Amino acid sequence: MVLVIPAIELCNGRCRRRIQGDPALEGYYTYLQEHPDELARLYRQENARSLHIVDIDAIEGSSDARSEANRRAIVTIAHAVDIPIELLSTFSSAAECKEWLDSGVFRLVVSDLVLTDPDSLKTLVERYTASRIVVGIRAHNRQVHVAGTTMDDVSFALAAKAVGIRRVVYSDVRWEGTYEGPDFDLVEMFARSVQMNITIAGGIDSPEELWRCNALRSCGVDSVIVGRAIVENRFPCQYIWRMVEATVQKNFVPPPKST
Repeated sequence: MVLVIPAIELCNGRCRRRIQGDPALEGYYTYLQEHPDELARLYRQENARSLHIVDIDAIEGSSDARSEANRRAIVTIAHAVDIPIELLSTFSSAAECKEWLDSGVFRLVVSDLVLTDPDSLKTLVERYTASRIVVGIRAHNRQVHVAGTTMDDVSFALAAKAVGIRRVVYSDVRWEGTYEGPDFDLVEMFARSVQMNITIAGGIDSPEELWRCNALRSCGVDSVIVGRAIVENRFPCQYIWRMVEATVQKNFVPPPKST
């Protein structure tokens, strides 16, 4: 079965989304939203084997203060759980990547560096291995806008492959944040063209779509990143966890804020 990787999107040190559960637990879910490391622990208790962290503020070019709040949250998450943390952000240099990898983050999803500094990126991959450096593709009709240029998704993936990268995190703006599902035919064509390991990001909202992803394992698709559908309990297992929380956390009182 493909690996399901929960996503946590960070804005100003907080989770962008809040779990939708029993109204009586609104305080508990608000607490998790305000404490991303606690949400990460919850996902780990729910048997997550990896987490995908998105630094929304860095990607959107927000203020330094918001980015610093996210940085602290990311490092805290990395030390809060015993599973690999994957980070999607903007990385201006290989030196910055090294700082993140040495801080406890297991894997980075890079993009611009593939074109702007392939030699340094290759050295980074050789040092930390291809398990820890992967490429992110956010396409639109098979086209990728990256590092000030536009190219087709296969060419960009092969440029990443040339520096030693072996995994692609693939998404398309048409299915991001929607419940329309990925274009599975497109993903299959892409996967067969590049012969790399593929993680599908976004668009998954049902067990049936997971089965369709699983059917693509033979061409390299081995994992999916799911964000919104998990917090909105679109999978049967999420209903079970929310029921458990309704019992376990029914008397939840947020701990006092540290001074």
